[in-house]
Amino acid sequence: VAPRAERTETAPVQAYPSELPNLSAPPRPLPAPRPPLFPPGLRGQASRILVGNRPRGPVRATMQIRRIDPWSALRVSLLLSVALFFVWMIAVAFLYLVLGAMGVWSKLNSNVGDLLTGTGGGGGELVSAGSVFGGALLIGLVNIVLLTAMATVGAYIYNLSTDIVGGVEVTLADLD
Repeated sequence: VAPRAERTETAPVQAYPSELPNLSAPPRPLPAPRPPLFPPGLRGQASRILVGNRPRGPVRATMQIRRIDPWSALRVSLLLSVALFFVWMIAVAFLYLVLGAMGVWSKLNSNVGDLLTGTGGGGGELVSAGSVFGGALLIGLVNIVLLTAMATVGAYIYNLSTDIVGGVEVTLADLD
């Protein structure tokens, strides 16, 4: 064992003495080595010992889902509803741009203008980006509220029904 080098550093002033390690004490002795599980002569044989006759295949466990926390259902459904809101808005934007490139909006606006004014002049635009995205925004926000509320109420109703008929049975298995 090599001699220990003396430390000349001092501890910071902020530290309490109970937080500092005692470096002047001799090192703790190492724990005694544990005896081997199997004697050296039986190591090769011990690896071939079968513990039990279990059929091959994955381990399966059947359980019941007895309760869904309504608060967790609310949080998860709110997150998924907001994610679906963004998907909805992107789909509306894509559809608006494709139909605009095909000339559908200009043709629709001119036909509605012809019907309303009779001259084909200016009747204002029926379909504009503001009206399309405003309507899509309103529908998306209503969907967020409805989906979140329905999932939360559904979790509450599920909890009430599991008291009467039991939960959903699920079989879990190890990956094989």
